[in-house]
Amino acid sequence: MKNIIAIDFDETIYNNEKKEVMNIIKLNKLFENLDNFIVIYTSRSYSQFDLIRRILIKNNIKFHALVCEKIRADCYIDDKNLGGLKW
Repeated sequence: MKNIIAIDFDETIYNNEKKEVMNIIKLNKLFENLDNFIVIYTSRSYSQFDLIRRILIKNNIKFHALVCEKIRADCYIDDKNLGGLKW
């Protein structure tokens, strides 16, 4: 069974103030582990789905799925996460 790892887009992958991506190397290392299934999620509207997808692809961020809502996962990596997985 794969580990579902949900990673928040805003302020975990994408810095809204600077308009730049971060944590690319760490995220792609998680993707390389075949036991992991990486889901990028955001609370943004589905009207921004294509924009977010283009940002991820342009910056060579590897992921299995992208959703515009919080999902059920085994692990969440989020800027609001307190005491969660440290990377």
